Amino acid sequence: MSSQAPKRVPGDHPLARTYALLDPDLAPFAASALCGTVEIAEIEALVELLLNPQMSASACSAALRSLEHDCSPFVSDVVVKALGNQHPTVRILAAGEVIRRGLFESAAERLEQLFRTDPFWQVRRAAVNALAAAPGSFRWQIILAATDPHWRVRYALAQILMTWGNDERERERILDSLHETSQLGCVVRLRNYLNYRWMGQFPPERPSENPADWCSFWDWDPAVLARNLERLGRTGRRESLSVLPRLVNHVDERVRRWVIQSLRDDGEPSHWAEALSRLGDPREDTVPTQADLVRGLELDRVEAVARYILARDLPEAALEWALRQVNEAFPAEEVQTDLDRLAKALENHSPRVQAAFARIRGEACREKAEVYTAEHPYTRAADLSLERARELIHTPTLETSWFVLGRAARMCRVPIWKLAPEKEWKPVPEPREPRQSLLLPTISLVQPRQLGVGGPVVSPLGLSGHYGLPIEGFVRAAEQGVNLFFWEPNYATLSRFVTGLNTTDRRQIHILAGTFEADPTKIRKDVERAIRNLKLDRLSIFLIFWTQSWQRITPDVCEVFERLKAEGKVQVYGLSTHNRLLAAEAIREGWNPVMVRHSAAHRKAETEVFPLARERGTSIITFNNTCYGRLLDPGEGNALGFRPSDCYRFTLNTSGVSACFTAPSTIEFLEENLDALRNPELPDDVRERLICRGEWMYREDTVFRKTVRAEG
Repeated sequence: MSSQAPKRVPGDHPLARTYALLDPDLAPFAASALCGTVEIAEIEALVELLLNPQMSASACSAALRSLEHDCSPFVSDVVVKALGNQHPTVRILAAGEVIRRGLFESAAERLEQLFRTDPFWQVRRAAVNALAAAPGSFRWQIILAATDPHWRVRYALAQILMTWGNDERERERILDSLHETSQLGCVVRLRNYLNYRWMGQFPPERPSENPADWCSFWDWDPAVLARNLERLGRTGRRESLSVLPRLVNHVDERVRRWVIQSLRDDGEPSHWAEALSRLGDPREDTVPTQADLVRGLELDRVEAVARYILARDLPEAALEWALRQVNEAFPAEEVQTDLDRLAKALENHSPRVQAAFARIRGEACREKAEVYTAEHPYTRAADLSLERARELIHTPTLETSWFVLGRAARMCRVPIWKLAPEKEWKPVPEPREPRQSLLLPTISLVQPRQLGVGGPVVSPLGLSGHYGLPIEGFVRAAEQGVNLFFWEPNYATLSRFVTGLNTTDRRQIHILAGTFEADPTKIRKDVERAIRNLKLDRLSIFLIFWTQSWQRITPDVCEVFERLKAEGKVQVYGLSTHNRLLAAEAIREGWNPVMVRHSAAHRKAETEVFPLARERGTSIITFNNTCYGRLLDPGEGNALGFRPSDCYRFTLNTSGVSACFTAPSTIEFLEENLDALRNPELPDDVRERLICRGEWMYREDTVFRKTVRAEG
């Protein structure tokens, strides 16, 4: 204990404000309150917050924003270090700051590491964009992103390279660089895409793999595939272990869960080795990692799998994992013959495999130590003497950093709270208006139409809560005649709107909800959960979402829907699909309503689905009418520009369409889209221009799907 009594920080001292940054609950508010500060104690505190791995994403983001004005080397250094922050949102924000501040030289290595290894595609895309903005040779490192497993990162790269290729002298360099990077399919297809955009060369046709050729229980619908795996039973899955590892990186978690369970139940080393070889890319953010796959596995099974891999010429992802088990699961001496054989070709292996070998030899490279200036709080804390620590405990205002004071308190065995400010900092409370019950007028429908036999009478334009439209937006839509709303469980503002209505007003609106399941019990749970969460008597429309296979529509699924309808929990039921042939089959089988994609760029439903719907009296709901806004972008056929409401008018004026959905994020966007209700007619010249724009987009999208968007 210090011989001198600790002294509290005065309430008006800067340390009194920065002390709040030590509290995880207060840190986001305190960091925001320090925006634009020039006080050294506050700047240091914000930097320390960013370097603290225990702080939340909101606190780190607030600290980074509060330092935007400060261009000192001290702050610039922490911006670069924030590229390694524990939170992906902060890494993305830091990448933007690197561009704004021009910190390319100091950040280049970290940015390259991000787009090589970060598990979040959003972070990798931000890193590619940041490095692309660098001057000189730094920017060419982004070519390595051509092998990225996520198409959005490859598309970001393609957009950058197309811009660089405006200079024809750079085109050859770009194409040569891609050729040297890799001959992986994704890289070849990226070159094909660039050749198309620059020279109009259409990509060659490539045969697509049909998993049904090697998987007898395959189905394109993930819900059906997961159900098939469940119905195989343990015996059937054990007999299918020769193909199950190929599904370990399937996009659907339900499928992956059955694969992993089957490996744990009955997998042999060969099955584990193949699964591990498919999970070696740290950039695969939608699949389990190798560590997830083997977590909790018995040590003797880990050893057996690792030995199996080391004894064979297997993909590097599996080899790297097996090398990491050496001297952990078993001693190196027991596999020395295999290690010697593998080491002979070590130069042909990836840096990660070489690093695993180095670790076995005791040569593992340590991470580069962070370097801090003499003035940095971390340096002052490291150099703190006991005498100085005692001095700070007695007079804490001699220091500007709580990190240093914390070190001094530990050295003197004094609780840090004994130095705490005399007056605790608290955020200024924001006045809260009491939540009032939402009141709707009697909804007056414009051009009402019925969805399904005995179904609800609704407005032709429905409103989705996908993008978090504020609650007052849903109220405004109802005032303008909208009574149809598209809901999923994560649509928070729509949920609050519906549950905030009184019982009478709630009965004025109609909710369309749905399920991604193929099991009758799970479908019933989804229906009952939606009714309970929204405080409804029943769901007006319930759809089987994202139907990709008719195998999803089994007799027991139809039976549960009929029971739900008889119980009064569902008014009408139907399905949604991108597959036009499946939509047509559903219409023939009596499903009503049916939901399909339709826009000026995707018009084949006009000949393959809508005529049949008119003939059978089936209600058609359309979605994706603006192609996620791309129909509105500048481009061929859009010189004069289109309004979003034009796209909704386009589909609602197409014969056979009953209703469509819009998903605005703001009230301003909502008002524009509602114009399709107020002024439903689409001028002929606008329709023709939309069709022209859509045909151009369809050609572009076809090439895009075959090249950048294609997987594998």
